[in-house]
Amino acid sequence: MPKYYDGITPELAEWALSQAVFWTATAPLVGKHVNISPKGLPGSSFAILGPNRVAYIDYTGSAAETISHLYENKRITILFNSFTNSPRIMRMFCMGRVVEAAGEDRAEFERLIGEMGMDVGKVHPSARAVLVMNVWKVQTSCGYGVPIAKVVNGEEGKVAVEFEDRETLGEWGRKLVERGGKDEYQATWNSRSHDGLVGLKAARRAGGERALWWGNLMAWGRRVGQMGDAVGLGFVTGVGVTVGLGWVRTKGWLTW
Repeated sequence: MPKYYDGITPELAEWALSQAVFWTATAPLVGKHVNISPKGLPGSSFAILGPNRVAYIDYTGSAAETISHLYENKRITILFNSFTNSPRIMRMFCMGRVVEAAGEDRAEFERLIGEMGMDVGKVHPSARAVLVMNVWKVQTSCGYGVPIAKVVNGEEGKVAVEFEDRETLGEWGRKLVERGGKDEYQATWNSRSHDGLVGLKAARRAGGERALWWGNLMAWGRRVGQMGDAVGLGFVTGVGVTVGLGWVRTKGWLTW
């Protein structure tokens, strides 16, 4: 089962920085692309600056999706996962900003590099920004579906890494079904998203929801209500058009 935290605990911080890779996920407010980027060497490029503040160095690459999305809406999720025998997934839900290495951000960039415990003179010259995130929620989960990485002897005596599926997820699922707990588990964890969006229909029915259409309507209403910019713009535009037409009519330019 997932666990939630208000911030990054010392134990989670130590665990995260010992992993081999972390992932970033961002998306635009409008558009089809959802970006996921793998990042290596957390111990030398990622810093936990406090229970609710993290940063990492972003290097020049083939795109700038993460940077573009942060400039637009600030939303970002950072994920760490274990490839060892002890499974775990940790997500940091964040709001972030971009501090570029050049231009007017340079002084803050250098200050952040120092705060991250690094020497700005030794940062790779391809670094283009530091991304600074405020962490507002942390989630850990089992990680049973993530494979185990094992070092093996490869061809010509070279060391290689192979990935092995864990048996844990299948065994856990089998026991859940055998004891008759699948419907209850799905109703608890699979019927809604973190933001209240509707989830698995079977889970919603198992939780006693009969009128699925009503739940869909409520979720749509919440989504529209959260689109403050669009709703505000529509309201201002409507008022502006109404006032403008009234003024035009007082001038006699419209007769209807």
